[in-house]
Amino acid sequence: MVLIGLGSAGCGIVEKFNNSHKKITIDAGSEIPEFSSPEEYEEKLPSLKKLLKFKEKECFFFVCGAGKIASASLRLLETIKDKKINVVYVVPEEIMLSPQQKKMHRVVYNVFQQYTRSGLFNSMWLFSNEQISNMIPTITMDNMWDKVNEAIANAMENVIYHRGQKPFIGSHHTQREISRIMTIEYGNLENNEEKLYFSLDNITESCYINIISEVEMKENKELLNTLKKKVIDDIEEKITSSFTVFKSEYDQSFYYAIHFTHFLQ
Repeated sequence: MVLIGLGSAGCGIVEKFNNSHKKITIDAGSEIPEFSSPEEYEEKLPSLKKLLKFKEKECFFFVCGAGKIASASLRLLETIKDKKINVVYVVPEEIMLSPQQKKMHRVVYNVFQQYTRSGLFNSMWLFSNEQISNMIPTITMDNMWDKVNEAIANAMENVIYHRGQKPFIGSHHTQREISRIMTIEYGNLENNEEKLYFSLDNITESCYINIISEVEMKENKELLNTLKKKVIDDIEEKITSSFTVFKSEYDQSFYYAIHFTHFLQ
């Protein structure tokens, strides 16, 4: 799997992934010059063809809309337009942005969604800095970005890994062609805990990746009914839903859900 990080946030997330993946990090003052305005990042971006040369057909591109360097995203992705591109976009907390940053974020955010809906990008995964910060009990001002980056990388890595494995029960979800905008939810089955990484409006499809401990798999007679209930509840809300089950070596049982939509956020 090829992971491309742009800017400090994008690079920070990519670095949190397992080193078995191919990682390409691009930041101002390192791989490209540091410019003073978003317009300069878009207009003066140097050629990155050599850096972005890879044989794999698919990649994941990580960026946060708060940085000026995010304006270089489309120019950069033009270099690899023949690849299947999955955008992972970190939505900044607007109260922490300057007026210029707010404007830039909205432009990049909307353009990415339009390109994704049109099929130019394979998918767009949305993560909210604010929501992720609120779900981590050990977060402080000092470690905030490191913890948020780690949470995004862990969620994406778990979901991507399990989608490529054969489940013990269930079938992998194949979303409709138009359902390209998505996010992740984490849930703890023991205490019915649910944490959304982004509040996705108008969810149309969901799939649940249940990672179940050996003890619960053997002893919980109501487990299958519990897992089915989420799908039944979704169907009642007119959400197309499915689930898979994987055996786990962890002591606790938990799940990741992928929620899909074709509506602009």
